[in-house]
Amino acid sequence: MNRRGLSKDVLAVIAPPVWDTYYYVSVLTRKAYEKTIPPLLDDGMKYDIVDYGCGARPYEHMFGDHINTYTGIDVGNNPKANINIQPGEDLKIESSSVDFVLSSQVLEHVQNVEQYMNECFRILKPGGCLLLSTHGTWQYHASPHDYNRWTSIGLKTLLEKYGFEVQRSVPVLGQFALTSQLRLSFYNSFANMMGAAGKVLLAPVSLLYQFKMMIEDMITPQRVKQRDSAIFLMVAKKK
Repeated sequence: MNRRGLSKDVLAVIAPPVWDTYYYVSVLTRKAYEKTIPPLLDDGMKYDIVDYGCGARPYEHMFGDHINTYTGIDVGNNPKANINIQPGEDLKIESSSVDFVLSSQVLEHVQNVEQYMNECFRILKPGGCLLLSTHGTWQYHASPHDYNRWTSIGLKTLLEKYGFEVQRSVPVLGQFALTSQLRLSFYNSFANMMGAAGKVLLAPVSLLYQFKMMIEDMITPQRVKQRDSAIFLMVAKKK
């Protein structure tokens, strides 16, 4: 997919440098979205889309010419957001008015999961689609807080509890490769404490680990990744 013209903050999410600590998992996540979104879009149709916890809006471009409206919503004072809200605040969006809700790496940071999921369901049209990615297994990462993790069956059960019908679950980064990612993340934290010298020393280690994770993920059976993964991308429809 053409990424020409994308901003630096978007590229930092979906296509960081190969020596970046989170290069491989970022690329896998991007590819999961690239494979998942296009089949959901009908030729000639335009959609109203809400990016709920939008951050840098890294996946907006994947909807291409199919966007009628794209509304970024985020907590706090995100200049990329069209609507800034407070944690737990209901959305000032009409019920059953949205075709897609995109929730990318947000749910683990949500304290009131019930309120968040109810809002996703409320604003979607009947038959509307929720694209939600969140963590199965991952390190703590405050933004500003980090509350939740899910198993594959736990995430499916959660979506069904709030009225969604799960269409597909896409695993991103199997547990074997995740063990390397967690070690590399620790090295990254240590390198940051050392300042510029630490970052220089980390770069070749990180590069080696990216290829190590590729191999580890390649030899992990899909059925194993489907059960245990660092990230799950869920496709669910409002009944």
